[in-house]
Amino acid sequence: MTDPLEADLHLLVEPGPDTPVIPAHLVIARRAHLNGRYGDPVWSLAPLIDDPSSVLYRIPWASCPDGFRDELRLITWTFLNGELPNTFVRARGRRMRTRLAASPTLATVVVWRQLALWLHERGVRSLAACDRAQLDQYAAHLRETITLRATMSHTLTALTRLWAFDRLSASPTGIARPPWDEDGLDDYLPAASARGAENGREPLAEDVMGPLLIWALRLTEDLADDIIGAQREKLRLCAAALTQASTPTGWEALHAHLAPLLSAGRPLPSVRWRGKPALARSYLAGTSGASLQQVQKAYQRFGLAERVAADPGPCPLNVPVTGVIAGRPWRTAVDYTETATLLRHLVTAAFIVCAHLTGARPQEVLAMRSGCCPDPGPGQGRPLLLIRTEDLPGETDDCDTEESHLLIRSRHFKTATDPDTGLYLPGGAERAVPWVAIAPVVNAIRVLERLVPDGALLFDAAVHDPARAATRSGSLGSEALRERIDDFVTWVNIEALRQDLPGEAIPPDPHGRIGTARFRRTLAWHIARRPGGLVALAIQYGHMRTALNTDESGRYGTRSRGGIHQLVDIETGLATADTAADLAERFHDGEGVSGPAARRALLQATTGPLFQGGLVKRDFPVKHELARRHLARDGSVLFDNPHALLLCLYRRDRALCRGDEQLTAPVLDRCVPGCGNIVRTDQQAADLRQRAEHMERKAALLPEPIGERLRTNASRLRTWADDQDRTRATAKESPA
Repeated sequence: MTDPLEADLHLLVEPGPDTPVIPAHLVIARRAHLNGRYGDPVWSLAPLIDDPSSVLYRIPWASCPDGFRDELRLITWTFLNGELPNTFVRARGRRMRTRLAASPTLATVVVWRQLALWLHERGVRSLAACDRAQLDQYAAHLRETITLRATMSHTLTALTRLWAFDRLSASPTGIARPPWDEDGLDDYLPAASARGAENGREPLAEDVMGPLLIWALRLTEDLADDIIGAQREKLRLCAAALTQASTPTGWEALHAHLAPLLSAGRPLPSVRWRGKPALARSYLAGTSGASLQQVQKAYQRFGLAERVAADPGPCPLNVPVTGVIAGRPWRTAVDYTETATLLRHLVTAAFIVCAHLTGARPQEVLAMRSGCCPDPGPGQGRPLLLIRTEDLPGETDDCDTEESHLLIRSRHFKTATDPDTGLYLPGGAERAVPWVAIAPVVNAIRVLERLVPDGALLFDAAVHDPARAATRSGSLGSEALRERIDDFVTWVNIEALRQDLPGEAIPPDPHGRIGTARFRRTLAWHIARRPGGLVALAIQYGHMRTALNTDESGRYGTRSRGGIHQLVDIETGLATADTAADLAERFHDGEGVSGPAARRALLQATTGPLFQGGLVKRDFPVKHELARRHLARDGSVLFDNPHALLLCLYRRDRALCRGDEQLTAPVLDRCVPGCGNIVRTDQQAADLRQRAEHMERKAALLPEPIGERLRTNASRLRTWADDQDRTRATAKESPA
């Protein structure tokens, strides 16, 4: 039988005990010192890793069974140092690569070790004794435990790679060629499935994502100053406690601090130590000016051990509290003992905001660095975070609302390959189309930039989790963040009760842990169905919709089942169907409707075909096709715009928001008064008047030029509400 490698064999020189594990040309310079030697019991793959969110993988040889260890060590070294011939790779298509990244490299070696363990259990002591029949039996064994077709394909491909690199090693064992490499994979794989691992991710439930995002924004926008200020004060107190000398003044100050507490029987400042209350020594030393030795002296002289154990007390920090929750200060004082926990939750909140409101993958969020989202230069407009969307009356042409869409530049990894060689780039590549940053994301980034050095990773493990930094390649990892998000939810639910806000607690998600990767899937719901709802910024819809409509970002956003575009189409179809049904119900119940498109809107809402769909995996393509056809009905699809307080029966030839663009949906953050697609209800007219009153109250508190503009806008809102009253039609009349 022809050996497909025979003509391309380029054997490597056999390594010695001191031969480097990773070849010099593949080593990441900043990890060169981690490159091990061939004889080491553990090989580090860190020199291959440049992804900041990756674990620093290792290959331990002690777990490999005797008889196979030396064989697999040589094949693995050949795997790391050699390269499969192009002819071999081309013959196997997409399932084979000349070289792999660190994570799939480790996964491949694990597959080899599992084969060795299986052979060892059956009395086989060498790869040389593994023939075609045994490989066929092993494939049957794998079929009993592996049900996913893709997983089985990857496993069998890894075993093909074992045979191939054995042939390329300096001392081949002679393991047989896998039968599936000759006869084809199909007969060895489970039946095809309609869904893959990533498509199995469910969006977060609305009642989970809503309060989760509310609390994340609350921390990054309202409480960040208090938390960061408290942490810095704690560090100052700890540093002072370590450096302050024992002086008579310090002892007097410490005694003055403790005396009233002891005489009144009040609780003493305490911390938790090994699960029990203990005197807060550093806190007392730092706040009083005494030394740690003087605090210990007082501890012994006054017998404080029993007092602290029986009645532990708080350690309030002398830092102003400016944050509010539900209109009330959220703390009377931040406690010395809670600063580390609060800072941890603040970083977690920033991740939630960035991951959910950009649509970036977790790996891409964790690769963001300080300075990735610079403020606009002179003449480039105002930063988006300065825009107050609640003051906009639904138009942008004469209200001086020019905005600068801040951009986030970072790296992507999933499809990062060298354009010349086609090889995977371990450090990723800068994304061709930057993410568009809205105000909450910019705020979250600015919070993180206050915590890390200039140019450092925003989620730098050395800053946010020093205890685990040695096992990380730079940033916090996905598993660590999953734990942090679980802890954040627990803290939120406790804090919601503490603040008397039980309605803002986060319930369990019906599909399990929140994790890190479900935010991207959830984004479609908030783009398409709630523009201005839980995301709290109507402008979000326009930004994200525009970003997703570009060719480059379209490729970026794709998924194996059609991409986030398909999911957005389905959710948009459902949202517009709900809007039409709601209009028909309101009209039937006696509410008035007005606007140039009112007649058409009522006709469509009461007699037009309905789109019904949902995220059901088995018929996802069918749902998407129905949604696509529904949204393609020009002049028949009704969009809700809660920001402008109107409905839009979008028809391209009448739309004033599209400018010169050929759009199939309205740009909801660019709604223009006088457009022929506008529909308005009585409820929206009432909301216009309420917004006008709010603007007038604000105008009375602001400088005259700004106040005058707000009063002008308020007058315009009332004019639109009056037009609704004058032209409204009800179910007893024909629409105007």
